[in-house]
Amino acid sequence: MPNMSKKGLVPYLFAFSGAALLLVAFSRMRSLVLPDASDPLAFITSSIRGEPYCKWVFSHYESSEYEESWLDRIEAAQNDICRVVAEPVHAEASRVIVDRTLELMSLPLAHQWPSYDSFPLTPMNASRDIYMSRMHYNRTCYDPSANTFNLAPGKGIQLIEPLWGMLRDPFDHYCKDKALYMAGHNEQTGQSKAHIMPQGYAPYTYSLTDDPPQAQKDSPLWRSHGIPPWHSSLRPVPDQPQLPAGNSLAFETPKNVHLDLGSSYFGIWGSNAAAASGHWFYNTYHARGQPFSRFIAVEVEKLEQKKAFDQIPADLVGAYNLMNVPLSMDDGDKLNTMDLIRRVVKEEDFFVFKLDIDSAPIEEPIVKALLEEEDGVEGSVSGLIDELMFEHHVAYDPMNGPWGYPKGVGDLHRSYNVFRDLRKKGIRAHSWP
Repeated sequence: MPNMSKKGLVPYLFAFSGAALLLVAFSRMRSLVLPDASDPLAFITSSIRGEPYCKWVFSHYESSEYEESWLDRIEAAQNDICRVVAEPVHAEASRVIVDRTLELMSLPLAHQWPSYDSFPLTPMNASRDIYMSRMHYNRTCYDPSANTFNLAPGKGIQLIEPLWGMLRDPFDHYCKDKALYMAGHNEQTGQSKAHIMPQGYAPYTYSLTDDPPQAQKDSPLWRSHGIPPWHSSLRPVPDQPQLPAGNSLAFETPKNVHLDLGSSYFGIWGSNAAAASGHWFYNTYHARGQPFSRFIAVEVEKLEQKKAFDQIPADLVGAYNLMNVPLSMDDGDKLNTMDLIRRVVKEEDFFVFKLDIDSAPIEEPIVKALLEEEDGVEGSVSGLIDELMFEHHVAYDPMNGPWGYPKGVGDLHRSYNVFRDLRKKGIRAHSWP
């Protein structure tokens, strides 16, 4: 989506049914993201002509054939997962998938996406992308008379890594002598994220007609990087009291928000810099032209405040909020996790949530609540989450050792179902290392 945050544009845009326009400047600027228009004047002009404001919403999740093959066999395969992943067909598939994600993630940091569709259309990498699963989206347009969005022509698709193997990078060290090897990929830290395809690095395509996008399984054209039009959206705010009576309508701009449960320090976790999640999220999202206006780091272990803030970059000062206290899932508790999210995130925002507290009894109630929420209901937290990074601590070898043999939390088969069901709710859910 176009990012209009050129440090002079505004968090509210007011459009009238007549020729009059009012742009109101505020002291604290936020990104203005307008789908279906490449610049503010184009959107303003379309509003004057009576053309509707349109946004994109999640439609459904489609497992790839390769993912489906794992869903069919994981209940048995989990009992000897390292051997199964090392079978020639899966070893080759793992090389293709990880090589593709590494290629997409290795884009030099100088390449950014401050606006939507900022990368050109290119041919689909069919031989590798056929392994990937897909998130599907529909286009909707705003009816100001009813203050609702209605289905409109337009279909979109974005790739996401499949659920396969251990739900971790199969080239990391966990399988020891059975671990796979790939030249040029030697991360053996136990923290490899080479299997993850975040938004911004996930190829996508869309059309503005009722026909399927020009990129179905054999489609020639995709955008390899950048933010798609379903990244975030404007929020209609009708009947503003400060505006003249009539057909006035305001649009509130979205924010980029990150919540990290189990953050440790920004630049290091224990003695392992490779496990520093804050730095990874900063480079993956914030530094790519989509800065976080809220970066909330929650850590139960006592941190040194000066050490914590010494590690954050200058452009996070003010946005970075360290909560060195535990959150809960207790009703009525001001530190209730779900209520915190509801307070700081709106449906139109782009929200990245990381959940890795290394404690299944704390993590499980959060994920259970997300999965049990009814879709489309006001106050639903699952409907606020765009991207989720979650380390699901369950019982299976070889992870029993590092995870301390967790009890009563299920197995790898259950993890597959959890991640698939989260994706079916429209959340780009990834297995965090």
